[in-house]
Amino acid sequence: MFEVDWKTPHLWRKTARSRETAPALQGDLKTDVLVVGGGFTGMAAALGARDSGVGVILLEGNEIGSAASGRNNGLVISHHSKASPSEFEAAYGKTVGTRYNRMVADAAGVAFGLMQRFNIDAHQVQEGWIQPAHTEATLARARQFHDEWKAFGANVSWLDRAEASTRIGSPYLGGWMVHNSGHINPFAMTIGLAAALEREGVTIHENSRAERIERLEGGWRVFTATGSVTAPEVVLATNALTGDIWPGLKKTLVPFKVFQAATNPLPEALRAKILVGNPAVSDMRSDLRYFHYDRDNRLVSGGTHTFWLNEADCGRAKVSRMLGKAFRAFGGEPEMVEYWHGTFAVVPDRRPRLYRLGPGLVFGGVYSGRGVALSMSLGQEIGRWAAGRRSDGQMPLPVTDMKPVPFHPIAVQIANRMHAWNRLQDRRS
Repeated sequence: MFEVDWKTPHLWRKTARSRETAPALQGDLKTDVLVVGGGFTGMAAALGARDSGVGVILLEGNEIGSAASGRNNGLVISHHSKASPSEFEAAYGKTVGTRYNRMVADAAGVAFGLMQRFNIDAHQVQEGWIQPAHTEATLARARQFHDEWKAFGANVSWLDRAEASTRIGSPYLGGWMVHNSGHINPFAMTIGLAAALEREGVTIHENSRAERIERLEGGWRVFTATGSVTAPEVVLATNALTGDIWPGLKKTLVPFKVFQAATNPLPEALRAKILVGNPAVSDMRSDLRYFHYDRDNRLVSGGTHTFWLNEADCGRAKVSRMLGKAFRAFGGEPEMVEYWHGTFAVVPDRRPRLYRLGPGLVFGGVYSGRGVALSMSLGQEIGRWAAGRRSDGQMPLPVTDMKPVPFHPIAVQIANRMHAWNRLQDRRS
């Protein structure tokens, strides 16, 4: 159900620079910190550890950019998945809650800062992210988000009905904007960050899937099909693709499949009416609705299927209908010429996880749809943590034991089949 055809080029890959694949692991190696998983979390963790002055090896099961980090919509957002800052403080306490809120508020800036630090061309546009509201209830929630982040010191602004509708090119009741946010080509970012890590001295092995972990005195040995790596500190950054490498770990998250689709490049006359100023946008409907332009002025959006039969045709048709209804400037349903899908992970409370699985063995991640920005911030903190530069009590999230999702097999099926219900709820609201 969650397998991805990662070898077929998609829009982000077709419009990004190429990179020579790193060699697969051969033989037995040793290092200070081993990172398993080459997505944004894993690469950011490798960077945080390497910046701390230790040796780092990173193992990627397929190729860099083949999973969620390289195949998502590319929105870079400084905001929680569902909660407000006060709700995170209530959940974590004042000290940790404030620390976590600060990381979230800065996350988009950190991500764009990495692009600047390493001269990464990720087609980045930092013209803000808008979250508009389509009902009175969502308008009140949007106002709460705005007011709390404003009081926290984040660079946000409120948009009234006229401004929100004009900026987006679609009728909304109002909304709020986070100014340090924006959008990127996420595959280009994965390629650029991998190249930067290699220049910094991180050893990357692609096509090197970690198959099992063995406990050693003073450390761990992780085996692939063609070798092993021994390290005193191991970071598992496998997120949605977590398999059986550690007992019970995959039952702590729910993998979730989404797709993306894109139009042909839009002419200037349409761009003057749709997403004016080139912001990133995602609204507050239960059924996902989000959009931004790519480097060549294609409008990129996406969504979910309840059933994945004839997924490409159904996905193009679904997004075409949605865009035709949302943006009257099209004068009908635009043609969708690109389609691809990917998998990310959610948890019921929409809060990222930090698990200590054993002495020197940690897991971090699960962003429930906010991973592009947050993974680069939390990932670096995880790397510093693994390198001994952070204690458990200094982390921006509580460090806990594993938290299995109740009735996990049922939860996975429900999460991936509730989209029709979400659409019905949106029509009723």
